[in-house]
Amino acid sequence: MSSDKSSLRVVTNGAVIFFLGKGVSNATQFLLQLLLTRTVGAASFGVYSYAMTILSVVGVFARLGVTESIMRFVPEFEDDKKAQGRYVTIAFCTSIVGSLLASLILFHQADNISAYTLDNPVFADVLRIFAILLPFQVLTQAIYNTFRAFEDAKYQIFIRDVLVPILNILSIGIALFLGATIIGASAAVAFAGLLAAVISLVLLAQKINIDINVNTDRNEIYTYYNFSVPLTLTAAGSLLYTNVDRLMVGYFLGDVEVGIYAISIGLATATGLALTGINQLFPPIASKLHTQGERKELNNVFQTVTRWSFTICLLPAVLLYVYRFEVLALFGPEFTAGSLVLSLFVVAQVTRSAVGPSGYMLMMSGHQYVVLFNRWFLGVSNVVANYILIIRYGFIGAAIASALTLAVVNLFRLIEIWLLEGYNPYTPKVIKPIAAGLVAYSLSMLVRTGLSSNGLSGIVLIIFGCVIGAIVYTAIIFSLGIDNKDRKIYNELKG
Repeated sequence: MSSDKSSLRVVTNGAVIFFLGKGVSNATQFLLQLLLTRTVGAASFGVYSYAMTILSVVGVFARLGVTESIMRFVPEFEDDKKAQGRYVTIAFCTSIVGSLLASLILFHQADNISAYTLDNPVFADVLRIFAILLPFQVLTQAIYNTFRAFEDAKYQIFIRDVLVPILNILSIGIALFLGATIIGASAAVAFAGLLAAVISLVLLAQKINIDINVNTDRNEIYTYYNFSVPLTLTAAGSLLYTNVDRLMVGYFLGDVEVGIYAISIGLATATGLALTGINQLFPPIASKLHTQGERKELNNVFQTVTRWSFTICLLPAVLLYVYRFEVLALFGPEFTAGSLVLSLFVVAQVTRSAVGPSGYMLMMSGHQYVVLFNRWFLGVSNVVANYILIIRYGFIGAAIASALTLAVVNLFRLIEIWLLEGYNPYTPKVIKPIAAGLVAYSLSMLVRTGLSSNGLSGIVLIIFGCVIGAIVYTAIIFSLGIDNKDRKIYNELKG
């Protein structure tokens, strides 16, 4: 087997495992959101969603770069278990202390945060509950990333994508069944977080032998924080484009708008799972090939995974766009107001998938400062655009600003990697998914009209329409011919 196929197989294996885990995670997340919106309504769900956004922002500072630090120092000191244990000890102590401090600040400032955003006393109570959840959440994240650092991805995926989501939905389901409000449901999430942390800690103790050692010297502490603190600041910069739109919707608008916006963007983001899975394994392979001077192989891998991410993304994107009103109505009639938000982010996700892992290509080929520029350009542009457009168009303005800046920066990455390194992710083979997508879209629109005129609606219409659309799309892809490289990778995975 050629080296480029070996690289593709590594990427594909990792992406498949990730995709399966994320499939479970997204399914439970979808059911959880459906349960909450149908039970407590858009306004209370908006409170819950906004509190989760605040929690994710605070969590970046609470972790202090523990995820990336563990990923670096565990492999680096593989042959020195004592040093490895000391760095893991620093990482866990840092995350525990950092999360406890952040938790106290969040708990104490809940009323002030509520006053400057949703101005809702229920929101302040939910924030306090999530402040209690924060240390358990950070500990769980540190544990499953430790499994990843020790190259045991199955436990990472089990904890992150199976254990935590299932505990969440079971806890919330029981709480709502017993008549709880959104405050009770939030308390159930905190309880689920405690259980997840305990179970994860037991798994870590059983599966990985870590030489815990608090006798660290100044040089090790300096080395650790010299790496983790800049990463925390970089992550803080990325918050400008990953969460700023949601934060500003809550600041300028209200809880109902936050809930509608969160559901719409969450559904659209799920269509880009293929590229997210590919990105789990692509960076180290790209770095190795670039270091070895294997430019032709790297470009082949880049072209293949880009075509895969685009092909896999296009089908759910088309179907979600065609049946957007029906899908949003599942969460409640008020959520159909987010149809334009959903449409804009679907387009942004298709654009992201169409340029493939271009950002990682830039980073792994030594252009980290270009990546830094892109990130801050996107972040600042997103803040400015959101401010201008939210005031004028409400949460539709937030969607326009965020989707447009996301699409523009992805196009920047594409142009930059071509100008700086000469890499091009496209071959004539990309015409196949484009043709299949256009035909599937046209037929899906006709099918939707026909099924609706015959009295089908809601979930039944979605199921029938999506099955027909998927069959058409897949049939066209196969009729246009499957690439030999794709066939070989598939046969190896199956074998």
